[in-house]
Amino acid sequence: MTPVPRSDSFSWAYRVGFRIRLILLHVMGPATLDPEHDPRARLKRDHARRRALDEQRRREAFIRRSWGD
Repeated sequence: MTPVPRSDSFSWAYRVGFRIRLILLHVMGPATLDPEHDPRARLKRDHARRRALDEQRRREAFIRRSWGD
């Protein structure tokens, strides 16, 4: 398993910050842009990437714990 860089964590602080930034972008951000330039879409893509990485890391840790490796 490749170690996850500290900047790619899926901690509770990141999740709270994600919600706050998403709400602020919704209220005060720019109008909806194309998917490549829209900050809300970019934020959601990063969140999905980190969530998948965290799920994979947890799954691998569970398998290691279960099999005793």
